[in-house]
Amino acid sequence: MDKQMRLIIIVSLLFLAGCAAPSPPANDAVALPLSAAEQLALAEQAGQHYLQWPEQRSSRAAVNNRRLFTSWQGQGMLLVDMAQTESAVVAVNDQPITLSRPAQGKPFKIDISAYTRHGANQLRLVSIQPATAQLILALPYPELNASPALTLAQQQGFAKVDQLIAKEVAAGFPGAVLLVVKDGQIIKETAYGYALRYQQDGTELPAPEPMQTTTLFDIASNTKMYATTYALMQLVSSGMLDINRPLTHYLPEYQGDGREQRLVSDLLHHTSGYAPEVHFHRPDNSNGPLFYSLSKEQTDQLLLKQVPFVSNRGNIARYSDINFMLLALLIERLTAMPLDQYLQQQFYRPLGLNNLMFKPLQRGVSPSRIAATELDGNSRGGRVSFPVNRQGVLRGQVHDEKAFHALDEVAGHAGLFASARDLAVLMSVVAQQGGYGWQRFFSPATVQQFTRPSSYDHRFGLGWRTAAGGDLTWHFGAYASDYAFGHTGWTGTATLIDPAHNLLVVLLTNKKHSPVIANGDGYQFIGDNFETGQYGSIMTLVYEAILQ
Repeated sequence: MDKQMRLIIIVSLLFLAGCAAPSPPANDAVALPLSAAEQLALAEQAGQHYLQWPEQRSSRAAVNNRRLFTSWQGQGMLLVDMAQTESAVVAVNDQPITLSRPAQGKPFKIDISAYTRHGANQLRLVSIQPATAQLILALPYPELNASPALTLAQQQGFAKVDQLIAKEVAAGFPGAVLLVVKDGQIIKETAYGYALRYQQDGTELPAPEPMQTTTLFDIASNTKMYATTYALMQLVSSGMLDINRPLTHYLPEYQGDGREQRLVSDLLHHTSGYAPEVHFHRPDNSNGPLFYSLSKEQTDQLLLKQVPFVSNRGNIARYSDINFMLLALLIERLTAMPLDQYLQQQFYRPLGLNNLMFKPLQRGVSPSRIAATELDGNSRGGRVSFPVNRQGVLRGQVHDEKAFHALDEVAGHAGLFASARDLAVLMSVVAQQGGYGWQRFFSPATVQQFTRPSSYDHRFGLGWRTAAGGDLTWHFGAYASDYAFGHTGWTGTATLIDPAHNLLVVLLTNKKHSPVIANGDGYQFIGDNFETGQYGSIMTLVYEAILQ
C-alpha cells in the first residue's frame, strides 16, 4: 500500500470518528398541550417548516433530516406528532433533546427557547425508535417580542435620537412615532410632539393633542409597499401572476399606443414610461379636460385606455403613481375583490392588525386617534384652488388628492393608514422571508425576487426602494447595508428593513401638518425643513445606537 493510499484511509477514519463523536447529554423534553390555533396549524401543515422525518430527499445522507430555521434568541416552539414513534432525539443547534411519546399519543409542543439564537438555527434528527417510525415536526415563524433591557451604550445612542426630535418639536415640528426592532425585539417605541398641533390658519392650538405610540398615520406612498406590493408578492407566490407577462394578458382592454409591450414588471420597476402623476381631481389638469375624473369607475377607464406615456419602456426609472394605480386594478381583476377588502382578508385580519386600514373614519376610528396632515384641505396655505378642494385640517381622510377624489380613498399608490406597531408586524413578514407566526404569505424566492436591486436602476427593486450603492442615504442613513430596502411617503413616513442587521425601523411623522411658507416662486411646508422629516439623520442615529 503506497503512502498516498494510507493517507486517504487515515483521513477517512478521522472523518468517520468525528461524525461518530459523542453528543452532549440529551435534555428530556417537557411535553406541553397544544392550543386550538396550534392544533389547526399542525393539521394545515402551516408555519415555517412542516417536517416528516426520517426523509430521503437526497442520496447524500448528510443532507437528510436537517433544516435551518429562523428564530431569535430566547424564542422558539416546536410542535411534535410522534404517531407510532416511541422515542426520538432531535438537536437544536447541536443541543440534543429527547422526545418520548405521551401515554395518550396526542401531539404536543416543546419549548426550545433555551437553545435558539438570533437568525439562522439548525434542527436535525439524531435518532428515532423504531427505525421504521415517522416523526412529524412543525415550527412557526418568529413573532415580535417586547423589549429587553438596553445596554448603556444603546441607551445613550437612543438619547441622541430623542434629543434631536424633541429639539425639533420645540422649534415647531408637529410630531412623530419611532419604532425600532432589533433581532425580533421591539427595543424602542416612542411618541414625540403632537398628533394635532396647528389650526387651519397656521397658528398653534391652545391645547394641542399629544402624539401616542398607537396613533394612526396616513402613510402615503408606503401604501405602495404594504398594500399593493404585498398583494402582488402573494399572487406571484400562489402562481396567479407572472410579472414578466404583458399587463394586457391580465387586463385585455389595456391596449394601444404601446400598452401591449408594457410588462407587469415595468410598472413595479417604474420603467413603464408614465409621467409621475395625472391630476385627475382638477378640471384644469395638464392632460386636458378628458382626464378630469371624480369617480373610480371613470378613473379606472382612463388608466386602462387613455393615460399617455412620456417615454419608451425600459429607458429610465421614473417614479410614477400611475404605475401603482394600474397595479391596484390588476389585483382587483385577479382577485375579483376591491383592493382594501382583499388586503384585510389576506393580510391584516389574519395578522390581527386592527390599526392598519384604508378609510379609517368609515371604519369607526375616532379622528382623535389619527395624526392630522395638511392645515387647509389641499390648498397649500391658500395657494392652490380647485372646485372640489376640502377645507380645514385634514384628519383621517387620505391626504393624496388623486386617491381621495378620483379613486374613492382606496388606491394602489396611497390611502393606507397605520400605527407604528402594526406596520412593524407587517414588515416582519417580508423580513422573515414570507411568514409570521403560523402563517405563510409568500415564498422566500418571491421575497428575494422583489427586493433584489433592478438591473435598470439599483435604487429600485420590484416596487421597493433599495439601499444598494448608497444613493439613497437621505432615506436609509449612512450605515444601511446594501441588502436594506423600504420606502417613504410624502406625508412624512419612512420604513427600513435591513436583513444584514436584523433591523426594522418605522419612522412615522405628520410633517405636512405644519404651516406653508413662501419659497422663491413656490412654497414649502415648514415640516419639510426639519431633520426628523428628512429621515436620513434619524436612521443614521438609530444605526449608531444599535451598533454600539
